[in-house]
Amino acid sequence: MARSILLVCHFYPPSAGAAVQRPVSMARHLRRMGHRVTILTTGAFGRLGPEEERDVVRTFDLQLLRARLLGERQATPILEAETYTNRPHPLSYVLVPEALVLAWAPFAVARAVALHRRERFDCVITTSPPESGHLAGWVLQRIGARWIADIRDGWIFESYRPDWPTRLQDRLDRRLERRLMQSADAVTCVAEPLADYFRSELGANAVVVPNGWDPEALGGTAGHPPDVIDPARVSLVHTGRLEVVDRDPAPLIEALRALAREEPAVAARLELVFAGTFTERERELFRSDVAPARIVVAGNLPRREALALQRAADGLLLITAGTRRHEVTGKLFEYLGVGRPILALADGTEAARIVRETEAGLTIAAGDPVAARRALTEFASGSVAPPRVEARRAYAYPAVAERMAAQVEAVTGRARRG
Repeated sequence: MARSILLVCHFYPPSAGAAVQRPVSMARHLRRMGHRVTILTTGAFGRLGPEEERDVVRTFDLQLLRARLLGERQATPILEAETYTNRPHPLSYVLVPEALVLAWAPFAVARAVALHRRERFDCVITTSPPESGHLAGWVLQRIGARWIADIRDGWIFESYRPDWPTRLQDRLDRRLERRLMQSADAVTCVAEPLADYFRSELGANAVVVPNGWDPEALGGTAGHPPDVIDPARVSLVHTGRLEVVDRDPAPLIEALRALAREEPAVAARLELVFAGTFTERERELFRSDVAPARIVVAGNLPRREALALQRAADGLLLITAGTRRHEVTGKLFEYLGVGRPILALADGTEAARIVRETEAGLTIAAGDPVAARRALTEFASGSVAPPRVEARRAYAYPAVAERMAAQVEAVTGRARRG
């Protein structure tokens, strides 16, 4: 049955990065299934063209006010700068659950209420981070909508956020998580460790709806890769941020440096290519002497060019912190969609499990330069196969959207019977 759905997300185009792909693809394929989907997002980072803005509602955001005080028309997303800092915003140590509870959530909640009174949505889906966005779902649930809380990263469980300076803030954060997740009609999580935490620790109605790759979005991309790849080498490409989410390429570069010293003929066949925005520490690391191998910094690329670079690669690098079981970045699914073999520094994580399940490449521990050297040697030999086609399809939209649609029908069906 067709449903009217409000999808609340802070990360949405024209912001860049893997985080925007879940709401974009989810909305596209839910609409293809006949559902009416309205997007509620921030207006801080600008707008798309008229056709793409159809059924998209933008709210005010204090980040926009700050930008205008600095003489800018809109805020600049972190991924559009050439460098970034890994230091959390000072308000991240003050406001619970995070700074957007002040900058964006009040405006999102007010607009969500106004939209619901006009449209009478069957279901609201709130996706985090930011965690404060779930307040919109909680409020709409109070006035008649069914609510699905969609979780991409851990809130308390294996959180990416800094520790609270006081016990009071920590208790408030935990209480807020418990109250909201127990209240939601369903909690959808991108990884089983997250769902297990919400079920066992909080008693929430949690299920897995994984991230995925969108054949339409990837198939329609005809960008040309930047002229950075050496066709005479085996090119391993990484796109996206690293240090801001505790991902450290240092063990991989240490492995390449050791390979260059001890097996220069093997190293000469390799290059590591990094595209994205980086900290100064990362840029210094990328200047390491690994000759006769090489390290290339391609800079911050538009999405079309980044995807083209992935397609031109011989292998794709997936780097995780290796300390969070639930870690399964959206970048992994983009890589699966591209169909190149993956070197995943990810053992012990959900990401490593999926790479093994799909036979998509090699997985090693995130901080093990010895294992990284063996993996680099195997890639240099050209013996690492790409992921199996059938296994990739299990993580493609619209299959993922169908799983979300099933949750929408389950919670609205309960409302109908009630």
